[in-house]
Amino acid sequence: MTCDLSVAELACYFPFLSRVAAYLAKRGYSLEYVLGNKAVVEKALGRLRTSLAKEPFNVRWCLDEPEANAVAARLALYIAAASRSQHLLRRFADSESKTFTDLIRKVRGVQSPECKIEIARDLGINVKKAEEVAPGSLVLAAFHPAFAVRWTSYLKYAPQDPNWAMINRPVIRGWVILPVGDLERLMEEAYEEQILRTVKENELAVGLVASAIDLSQIEDLVEKYSYQPSSVSMRIEGPDPPCMKAIIEALKSGENLPHTARFAIATYLIKRGWDVEKVVDLFRSAPDFNEKITRYQVQHIAGQVGGRKEYAVPSCETMHSWGLCPTNLGCGVKNPILYGRRKATATQ
Repeated sequence: MTCDLSVAELACYFPFLSRVAAYLAKRGYSLEYVLGNKAVVEKALGRLRTSLAKEPFNVRWCLDEPEANAVAARLALYIAAASRSQHLLRRFADSESKTFTDLIRKVRGVQSPECKIEIARDLGINVKKAEEVAPGSLVLAAFHPAFAVRWTSYLKYAPQDPNWAMINRPVIRGWVILPVGDLERLMEEAYEEQILRTVKENELAVGLVASAIDLSQIEDLVEKYSYQPSSVSMRIEGPDPPCMKAIIEALKSGENLPHTARFAIATYLIKRGWDVEKVVDLFRSAPDFNEKITRYQVQHIAGQVGGRKEYAVPSCETMHSWGLCPTNLGCGVKNPILYGRRKATATQ
């Protein structure tokens, strides 16, 4: 192992890596054993609560009882899934992925490029040192250390944000060159996906947990963190601008829109006061609709997951540069959100 940590410490810090599941199984931590251990169950319930509350990770856990805490984290995931609240489960996965990124940047022993590559590969990211792809390239001078991610991995895990479009990245023979911070961001997305995949691939285990643990202990969490329909009032008044109206009509007619159009309409409708579920429903007629991916992308744009930043509606200049302005900047406003207000004021 290239990481300067014991396997037990690695398991504690990053409990949802594939190698950790195999390690804990070899150590005898079967689900039956874990569910029969009251102390571990209590620790798992505590981990679920702290994670959902997004409390800072206590590194002492990995010094005192690394294996027990790794097991508790994985059991906490199954308890979250057993709640049958997708919103609670996704909040847990998002919080754990944020903790992952924080630890991957701060914990001693995982700072070497070799260690980060090893962990990234565990998450399914095809990555290597950039100098292996383009030795001596001037592109590498801008990043230190620099990493090369295969384009298929990059597209799979890159955040759905125009700034992450592959056209904006240096690409050498099918490898996308990234600085360490961007690799860590990809790893965060892959880690969250791996957490959710763990549940999907272990439905029997989730059922066993649901039957063995008194889930009334987490009723307050389900009530607190489950989805509630948005009651936000309209933040944008008046009619939709021509650009947004055109995108909405194209979606309703089943057209396959470019990413820029999808990003623009999602930001606009969220500012308009639509909740995430209503925006997701609008995308259902898209020919490539994937509910899981769409919901995550809309939540990301709304600032509910990912970097917790609610994205702004693209300016009219940006919409025009994307080929999404049907009036050729003829609306007389600088941003689509101003169109409705201007029309509403004009009719008063």
